[in-house]
Amino acid sequence: MTSHYALSAERRDQLQRLLERLGVPVKDLSLLDEATTHKSFGSEHGVRDYERLEFFGDAVLKFLIAEYVFLKFDDKHEGELTEICSVLVSAKTLGLVGRTFGLGEFIRRGRGVPVKPSTIARSMEAILGALYLDSKFEHARKLIEDHFCCLADDIANDSVKDNYKAQLQQYTQARAQGTPVYSVTKTEGPAHDPVFEVAVLVSNQRIADGSGTTKKAAEQAAARAAMERLSSGQLQ
Repeated sequence: MTSHYALSAERRDQLQRLLERLGVPVKDLSLLDEATTHKSFGSEHGVRDYERLEFFGDAVLKFLIAEYVFLKFDDKHEGELTEICSVLVSAKTLGLVGRTFGLGEFIRRGRGVPVKPSTIARSMEAILGALYLDSKFEHARKLIEDHFCCLADDIANDSVKDNYKAQLQQYTQARAQGTPVYSVTKTEGPAHDPVFEVAVLVSNQRIADGSGTTKKAAEQAAARAAMERLSSGQLQ
C-alpha cells in the first residue's frame, strides 16, 4: 500500500476545505489524505489508512499537552498534571475537537461503513501526526494550543468526574500500590470496527475488566469497574 498517488481534483478541493477549517497550512496534501482515510477504504482501494499516523499523532499530542500543562500549572503536583493531560488527550476530547471541524464529512470510508465517534477521534489524532511530519512542531503546536489547550483551565477547575483512569491512579498511588496496568485480553469484531476487552491490574492483581470500541475507551471502562468495586468495599 502507498500514500504516494495522484489526488483527484475533487479530493484536493475537499482537503483544501478541511485545511481552511483547521486554520493551518499543509505542504504535502497526501499526508492529510492519509490521515482522513479509514482502514475500510484503504483495504478496498489499496492505499494507506490513518492508523500509522494515528500512532504517531498520539505521541505528538501527549508531548505538546504535557509541555503546556507543565509550564502553565506550576502550582499543581504530578497527579493533578497527569489528570489534566489524560482528559486533554482522551478520545472524548479528540472527538469533540474533530466534530468542531466537521471532520466526519472528510473521512473516506469503505462501502457501508459509518462514521463513528471513535473514527473521528482517531482521524483527528492522525491529522496531528501529519501536521508534525509536514512542518515539525509549528502547525501541530498551533492547532493543539488553539483547540485542546484552551480546555485546560476548565478541566483543571473541575474534578473530572468521568476520568476513571485518573481516579484509579490517584487511589492506588495514595495507597502506595503503584500505577494501574492495563492489558488487552481480547479483540473481537471486524478489523474496521473492533471491540477491545481490557483488564486492569493493581499490584499484579487483576481487579476489573472493561470493553470498548477503542483501547482507551476499554481502559476507562475497566477503571470505572475497578472504582465501583473499590467504592463498594468489594476490594481493599
